[in-house]
Amino acid sequence: MHGITLLGSAVADNSSQAKDGSGTDRAAFTIDCDNEQVICPRGARSLSWTELRMKGNTYLQTRFAEMDCRSCPDRTQCTSPATRPRSVAVLPRPLHEIQTRNRLDQQTEQWQRRYTIRADIEAAPSQHVRAHGLRRSRYRGLARTHVQHVLTAKWPATSPASPTGCSAPPEPAAAPHASRAVGSHHMTSPTSSAESRY
Repeated sequence: MHGITLLGSAVADNSSQAKDGSGTDRAAFTIDCDNEQVICPRGARSLSWTELRMKGNTYLQTRFAEMDCRSCPDRTQCTSPATRPRSVAVLPRPLHEIQTRNRLDQQTEQWQRRYTIRADIEAAPSQHVRAHGLRRSRYRGLARTHVQHVLTAKWPATSPASPTGCSAPPEPAAAPHASRAVGSHHMTSPTSSAESRY
């Protein structure tokens, strides 16, 4: 729509079914959005299709019949409750299709090459924060802070000290403290000056 392609890795399925590799994870289920049903790997169809709000996001919660799950040979790998049937939460159709497409694209060599470029770019701000203290200004005022940001951004490319650009620019010299300037002068207490008049 705006000519911008968002490149990022989709969050992996961290469910117990996905971790044990039993073939009963969410990706093994067929989502039939037109009929508002989910079909399990064994062919059973879900009975309910309800909207669910979790952590500010909208999901579609589907639940299978208890009779279908009780007699299923994959029950122990598919669902952990001893009596309740399997339920599956999926994103609304537009988001689900985008998520599925992104997860498939992540397996291709072309996507991984493009993502490597993004990873290299993301390392640059991190290096500036860690090595050059970019989050903290050494000066007062927006104009001087802006100059610091510009010089910090140019430093790794122009620094002769390190071929990798990892050396930080030198710290500015500290201004002399005000107390040092007045410390050498002799100060007379008000009491002693008052006593000298009598």
